[in-house]
Amino acid sequence: MVIAHRGKYEHSPFVENSIEALIDALKQPFIQGVELDVRMTKDQVLVIHHNATIDHTSDGKGILSAMTLSELYQYNFGTKKHPSKIATLKNFLDVIDTKKEILIELKNGIEDNQIYIKKVGDLLQKYPHLNIKVCSFSISLLKLFKREYPNFSLGKITFINEKMNTSYLQFLSIYDKAIEAHIKYPYYVWTITKRKELLNIISQLNDNCLGMITDIPKTITAYFKSDCHHIKE
Repeated sequence: MVIAHRGKYEHSPFVENSIEALIDALKQPFIQGVELDVRMTKDQVLVIHHNATIDHTSDGKGILSAMTLSELYQYNFGTKKHPSKIATLKNFLDVIDTKKEILIELKNGIEDNQIYIKKVGDLLQKYPHLNIKVCSFSISLLKLFKREYPNFSLGKITFINEKMNTSYLQFLSIYDKAIEAHIKYPYYVWTITKRKELLNIISQLNDNCLGMITDIPKTITAYFKSDCHHIKE
């Protein structure tokens, strides 16, 4: 399974984590899902955004959690050719109808964890027809989410090949540089960005690999479709 990291793929004209990028990625036949990041605004709206600040992703500046949605809507989170407003998680989930995976990363921030988790969990429960999984670097966020919303599949994002706590986790998401051939748990590989590293990563995968979270989904698909296992340009 090839998951587009923040909705990115080769030659996509759209900016990562924008609603345009995510929807466009889901339309591509070589992509089986998308990964995205969720933060909460000052007025407790869930938005799709990776960084704690908007300085490098928009034409504005500031800490996202200290800004309201209306304040964020003042800025362009796209490009000049493809301008985009910051996407709310609800707007994205409302407009998609797919069986492909939606992998949602919970982000640590200065917002109240209890409110944040309740907002995310209550919203996700409204979309039982979507194939949603939840993941995070934060053990505390995952445990809190599992306690309140036990029916979702949860995963721990990690920089190392670590032991999986099966009491609250269903999978790991392991940094591509830490992949080893003997991993015993269900896992994803994140985030593959360079073609030259692909062969070494693939050689370490085993049957427990659920998918590859990547910026180069087309390249990876071409590799697996090639009978001679050469990566096509």
